[in-house]
Amino acid sequence: MAAMNEFMKDYEKGKKEKRYINASLPQLPFRDKKFNIALCSHFLFLYSEQLTEKFHFESIKELCRVAKIVKIFPVLELGSVKSRHLEAIIKRLEKENFRVKLKKVAYEFQKGGNEMLEIAN
Repeated sequence: MAAMNEFMKDYEKGKKEKRYINASLPQLPFRDKKFNIALCSHFLFLYSEQLTEKFHFESIKELCRVAKIVKIFPVLELGSVKSRHLEAIIKRLEKENFRVKLKKVAYEFQKGGNEMLEIAN
């Protein structure tokens, strides 16, 4: 809640300063490697039932295009089960020579949600 309140307090000012940009996956309006880190929180994997494996893969590849490191948290879908797409996505990324790590984290927002996927290229 504290993070959300801090974001909301900054949002209008950040929009005026062009720190918040309206964009959506799987295509982003940024040049290659514009960012050091891209963080995707509570979107990819969470909606695995609603969004296809293809959508997830294309979105992750796009995040990898615009950032040197991509972190996705959590790797659970709704219902607090590991995403049905996770294993296939990891295999596809490794096949394309991305460095992929599934890391334990020290926090758990959802029951069992203490892992983060980190991808580097």
